[in-house]
Amino acid sequence: MGDVQACAPDWRDAHTYQPLLGADRSVWAWEFARRGFEQAGGAAPLAPQAGRAPELCFVGEGPRGDPLPIALWRWQSDGSAPVFSVEPASVRDPAAIDLRGLDVATLVVRTADGDQHVLVSDGARRLRFSVVRGDVLAGPSTFRFHLPALALGVGSLEGLRQLVGLRDNGRLESGRAQAPAKAPRWLQILRAHDARRDGASHRDIAVSLFGEARVREDWGPGSDYMRMRVQRLVRAAEQAVAGGYRALFGLRRTGLEPPRVVEVWRSPRWLGGLLPVLLCVVTFLGTSFSPPQSWRDLRQVSGTPCQTSVEPSQILATTASAPRKSRSGPALQDGADSSVTS
Repeated sequence: MGDVQACAPDWRDAHTYQPLLGADRSVWAWEFARRGFEQAGGAAPLAPQAGRAPELCFVGEGPRGDPLPIALWRWQSDGSAPVFSVEPASVRDPAAIDLRGLDVATLVVRTADGDQHVLVSDGARRLRFSVVRGDVLAGPSTFRFHLPALALGVGSLEGLRQLVGLRDNGRLESGRAQAPAKAPRWLQILRAHDARRDGASHRDIAVSLFGEARVREDWGPGSDYMRMRVQRLVRAAEQAVAGGYRALFGLRRTGLEPPRVVEVWRSPRWLGGLLPVLLCVVTFLGTSFSPPQSWRDLRQVSGTPCQTSVEPSQILATTASAPRKSRSGPALQDGADSSVTS
């Protein structure tokens, strides 16, 4: 699924969970999904299991310096990510976007069905979207927005607005993204799950979440308030990791097979800023006077793990030469979609 090495935070220490308060729903869904596979003996590995979250396309580490992972879900499941078709455009076209030419941290994941799943990050904000036709890495492109089916995907309009801002300003809008209002409760549910998996009692969980003084006051025989509150958190955790995370975070079951990632592309800014840019310049100058070197070899020189990456020039060749296979499950039809050009 990706190169992220997930590990269990310390449920006794609230600070180890703090970064999640700035996460979007895609990351929250991943945090619960990855806890959903129970091994013999009750231990749960913190990694996705095949068939357990078939809507999940890719999980990996965020840009350098970002403590949050990234999680990309199928557009058929995640209505919050806008869906586009892209077409080549002139560099002079004011409506065009050249994603590769922007100085922003960008990740593009292509799956075997030809779809591209994109995440743009500036550390404080993230933009996720999918491309179902065309190649977003082929140069300046115009984007055609697919209106979501029925009443689904209203949240994708925010992504559309962010993309327009990225085109006009060359970066995501300034300021930190607003955390989901329910994030503090999701955090309590997550900590309750991790504590129970670690063998903690309900009272231990209460002390960790609410403090010793509060528990001493409300855990006595005269009141069931605190005890019932912890019980509700534990039940909510059990339901969420068993698949309830989909309803909790607005994901739909698709009935599709788990997607197979065939290519992962990261921008120089994603890899850490100036050093990767210099490496690209040196590589370009070197390959101008020497036999071509594979993209995999270049990635190994830079110290970045390879993930079935290919030379960027092959992306366009592959896309142009390989016929697109029809998708099973929900699909966007040319004649049925209402669309606008940004």
